Formats: sequence, structure tokens, C-alpha cells
Amino acid sequence: MTHRDEHPADCAAPGITVRAAAGQLRVIPVWQALGQYAAQAMRARVHCSRKHDFDEMTIMFESVSPAVLADIARRLSAQSWVVAASLRLGTSSPNVGSETGRGA
Repeated sequence: MTHRDEHPADCAAPGITVRAAAGQLRVIPVWQALGQYAAQAMRARVHCSRKHDFDEMTIMFESVSPAVLADIARRLSAQSWVVAASLRLGTSSPNVGSETGRGA
């Protein structure tokens, strides 16, 4: 079953998810961290969970290599406001791959 906010193509698209404590997500620094690859972003989604006290942003890309995305996720996870940055490898299950951060 596909969630109403998801597009079936999203499952095949590689991407990055950045999670921060509620109210601490910084959208502009996330886009800045993408650098030249920001232009290849095809979809972005921001999710706020009041129940679990976190905000997260997921960005899917057209054609950016997993190695480049992993490097971006590592740089983002070094930021003090980031709880975790995870890599979506573009498989049928979301958030498959490496997760870096300071524990969720």
C-alpha cells in the first residue's frame, strides 16, 4: 500500500533523510549541504512528529550516486542540530542503507 504522500517512483529514487529534534530542523543548511546536487533533487518531504518529538526532511534525487549521497549524509550528521542523517539507496523499502548520527 502506498501512503498518500508517497509516489511509487520515490521507492526507486535514491535520497537522504535528515532528522532533528522538534523545532530544530534547519532546511536552508540542508539544501546548502547538497551543493551542486541540489539541482538534481526531484522531490522533498518534511515530516513533523509531535508524538515522537522530531522533525525530518527527505530529499529524493534523479541521478546522484550513493557514494555522493553518503558523503552528504556524513557532512550533515556532523552538524550539532542533526540527530541522524540516513541514506535511501533507492530500493522498495525506505531508509535502507547507512544511518549516521547521534542516536535517535
